[in-house]
Amino acid sequence: MTTYKIERPRVEEGLIISSFGRQYIAESNKKRYQTVSKGKKTEYVVGDIVDLQIINDTQAQIMELEPRKNLIYRSDQNRSKMIASNVDQVLIVIAVKPNFNINFLNSCLLACESGEIDPIVIINKSDLAETPEFSEDIHNLYNKKLNYQIIQLSALDNCSELHQILQNKTTVLIGQSGVGKSTITNQIHPNANARTGEIAKYENSGTHTTTNASLYHINETSDLIDCPGLQEFGLFHLDVSDTAHYFPEMRELIGKCKFNNCIHVNEPQCAIIDAVNNKIIDKRRYLFYTHLINRLQQKKHY
Repeated sequence: MTTYKIERPRVEEGLIISSFGRQYIAESNKKRYQTVSKGKKTEYVVGDIVDLQIINDTQAQIMELEPRKNLIYRSDQNRSKMIASNVDQVLIVIAVKPNFNINFLNSCLLACESGEIDPIVIINKSDLAETPEFSEDIHNLYNKKLNYQIIQLSALDNCSELHQILQNKTTVLIGQSGVGKSTITNQIHPNANARTGEIAKYENSGTHTTTNASLYHINETSDLIDCPGLQEFGLFHLDVSDTAHYFPEMRELIGKCKFNNCIHVNEPQCAIIDAVNNKIIDKRRYLFYTHLINRLQQKKHY
């Protein structure tokens, strides 16, 4: 009697390195697979660790998502957009030109604070004549007052200062269009252009939508996740009652207001408003805070 051995599908742990709508590129044992998810309810993101059922040399199916240690995402009044997961730090790239938006920087910092992820501010285009004055203002507020790490460089020259910071970490690179983020990526990972070309070809097949992000291996223990240029960074997923906690300059004052449910906008005897009036808290940061609170209060009407 002849017996036949039934081979069970091989399951391996994989890493999501690119996404195209509902389809993903995952990496396992140094091989890349085009993948789809088993169910339609779960959305995956670059940086996710997943269980893959291997179909053949180029295709696999995502069976299960491993627990995330964190998640960074943005959200407007209509929807949320996950950016990356399992992240150690975020490099926020800014520049005096073409159009610096302080609220974009503030939003990115809040997203990091809410996700308990370390942010580092990168001031690019140090070769421009306007940069020294711009850099001084950024340092005075975000480094001297708020204690955020700031690095100034010109990506056109070199990004050698970043290499040590990236070691043994998974790092997300975020910035508005035109700040030189792609130049930084290509300096750190010279093969990034080739990957970008592959992705563009894949997207232009008419089946896929814009890539959320791409993960590059710098070395065996260091990864860089590059996001497409963003113009806005919505924070509609935050709760009004928690928002002040994500401002380092406000944390120590929480609980010192007259009212326990104070949201620090127009209440009397508010410790945070008093700190703004006494120039302890920067007025630009406080205006950003009140604008955000107003939008969060209105979100239920959208």
